[in-house]
Amino acid sequence: MAQRHTWLIIVGLTLVGVFAAICVLRTRGGSLPAGQESPQAVLRKTQRALSGGDRARFLECFRTTSQQQRAAVEALFDYLQTAYRLRDALRETYGKTAWETFVSLQATPAAFTAYLWPRDEDIAATADITIQGTEARAELPSQSEPLALRLRGVWRIEEFRPTTDVRLRRQFLARAAEALSKARDDIGKRGLKVEDLAREARRRMGAEP
Repeated sequence: MAQRHTWLIIVGLTLVGVFAAICVLRTRGGSLPAGQESPQAVLRKTQRALSGGDRARFLECFRTTSQQQRAAVEALFDYLQTAYRLRDALRETYGKTAWETFVSLQATPAAFTAYLWPRDEDIAATADITIQGTEARAELPSQSEPLALRLRGVWRIEEFRPTTDVRLRRQFLARAAEALSKARDDIGKRGLKVEDLAREARRRMGAEP
């Protein structure tokens, strides 16, 4: 009787261990992030993370399958934060249309402002979202191409296509952030105009990936 009882305990503990291992694998070793129960929710969370400068919450909103992809999302966050600071500085020094002038002189203006969402609008409310099973597409007024999202426990933005050269993209974003930071440092120097800053930033960024 005692042996049977011991055997049942061993089987029970084994099943508990298997269940725990499955849960860990499904959640990648931790609990699922909050605030991503729908495509609309993850868009709002991404916007709040950008507005608040919250890198950790921003990273939670993206699906990454490698360290290289995670590093690219971190580079995207740094680039966007630098762009927000530059936008504020340009408008303060040169007027309310200075940022738009700066963007218009970049190689691909639409790509340049991707994810640079307004701070005072509900992006999710204006997005045209289409859901098909575990995949979704969100068309935003400020972007030329729709965002791809995927449901894996929670909704996340799927930034990287199979053909994406992640290393090249990360390097470009780092270079772009440095160029925008330099433009911000040069504001008001030597009588430089917005057009001068924009052309120099474009030169520093080089070809987009």
